[in-house]
Amino acid sequence: MSALTPARQTLLLFLLALAVLAPGIWEATGLTGKDEFFLGLRTPMEMIEGNHWLVPFLDGAPRIRKPPLLYWIGRAQFELFGISLTAARLIGVLFAALFVVSTAGIARRLSGRNDSGWLAGCILLGCLGMASEGRRFMLDVPVAALSTAAFWSFLVWLEERRNKWLTLTCVLLAAGFLVKGPIVGLVFGGGFLALLFGRRLRLADLRQSWPALLGHALLWAAIALPWFFVVRLLYPEAANLVLADELESRHFLSLSPGILLGLLNIGLPWVFVFALAAWQQRRASALTRLALAWFLVTFLPFLLIKSFDRYLIGSLAPFAVFLALALPQIQVRWPYRLGALLALLLGGGLAAFAFWFGLGGWYWLLLPAGYLGWAWWQEHGTGHTLAAPAVFWIAVLWGVFPALGVNAVPPEVVELGRQRSIAMFDGPQPAMLPILSAHTQRQYSRLDKFDLAELAASKTLVFLESKDLPRFAESLKTAGYSARQLGSYATLASHGSGLRFARVGAGKADWLAALNSRSLAPLQTTVLWFEIQPE
Repeated sequence: MSALTPARQTLLLFLLALAVLAPGIWEATGLTGKDEFFLGLRTPMEMIEGNHWLVPFLDGAPRIRKPPLLYWIGRAQFELFGISLTAARLIGVLFAALFVVSTAGIARRLSGRNDSGWLAGCILLGCLGMASEGRRFMLDVPVAALSTAAFWSFLVWLEERRNKWLTLTCVLLAAGFLVKGPIVGLVFGGGFLALLFGRRLRLADLRQSWPALLGHALLWAAIALPWFFVVRLLYPEAANLVLADELESRHFLSLSPGILLGLLNIGLPWVFVFALAAWQQRRASALTRLALAWFLVTFLPFLLIKSFDRYLIGSLAPFAVFLALALPQIQVRWPYRLGALLALLLGGGLAAFAFWFGLGGWYWLLLPAGYLGWAWWQEHGTGHTLAAPAVFWIAVLWGVFPALGVNAVPPEVVELGRQRSIAMFDGPQPAMLPILSAHTQRQYSRLDKFDLAELAASKTLVFLESKDLPRFAESLKTAGYSARQLGSYATLASHGSGLRFARVGAGKADWLAALNSRSLAPLQTTVLWFEIQPE
């Protein structure tokens, strides 16, 4: 691939990213999580229903906890192509493709070699974190993509000193700020500090361009900040509460060693190859030390705040660049074998679950698992080493996982959601009903007498999990209402992360009962729906 021009390599990597990440995005039982099905997908739908543009709304309240850009894009996508899971998740796939080509562009710029760009892009596509997060409509991949693209354009500006590249950097950083706030500075800022550490950049060089830098800083502020001032003026109390809650929820300066397992999760199967390369290359060339320093600056802060695995997506850019530079020096096979073994255990565990319970889909993994084991146990060429993980994750996330039926909604319930007004109590379940019915379906964390009066008058159906029945009954009793159950169904349902699909409270005994009987019933969540009536 070194014979390709940078432009052709970029186009090929972009198309390859689409081919790897797009399959299965239309599957309603595919991997998801609460931040996608409860927040991400519902917000653009409510913006359409309430004709909100400037400030997104969710459940009748301004959605100002996160900036609006991704929700603006989501609404525009729904307006153009209709409300569907594919339309929403395609946005995530496109940002993921931008992330891949930007990472490859940085590798080419830093090393001066086209093959480094190809290696970095393909390594990134083979990471579990990209395979899972790149298929979802969430904030983490878009903000990582914009920050990485900004660092790439900054590198071009450093070489060419043409202001159009600095303007592009400014616009990309402003867009990332409007997606997820200050975190957009992590990948870009980490790269900037790594350039200083590696002496590829000197502050004295930047001082010569201070008028251009100052002007573009003002341009960034003019693009990125006005929305926040408008929100502060419109909703001052809500803005203060959101800021205080965000600061409290992050638990700053609280040690979070669990994020090391997060790196293992998002970096499979490459993480052990990376660990060995980092140890071997810590005193190697200045370029590999620069890439390693870039990774450490983007990763170490998450040891000191409450974090989720997906927060590390941005760290995959320096992760892939460093590996692309160090890969030719890795001569032993044990880190490849260990990474492949853990990936096979994860994918094989899901396939075994599907096989044992007669769900189908397990056969998708047979050839890709064999290919991964063959390519990674003994060296069979760089092309196979790069391709095998990407093919394996396609099989897991498009073939095996959707077959489990997590968050499956019966067709009659989807039709009910299209015809009737639906409210979701607590839960929220059915998780995928809003996107499948193309209606937001308002969620209530609690129900007071005014809410119940409105629901009864509008004949709104209330859906809830069986575990929430006591709270629901108490709300009815306190307000003087009753409820008539109209139906129920059982399903595996997401609770928080995508792999937590067993019923809340299911323990070892439930799992043993399910395995022994080869029945999912002990693990399934029961979803019921009611019609509210005055006593």
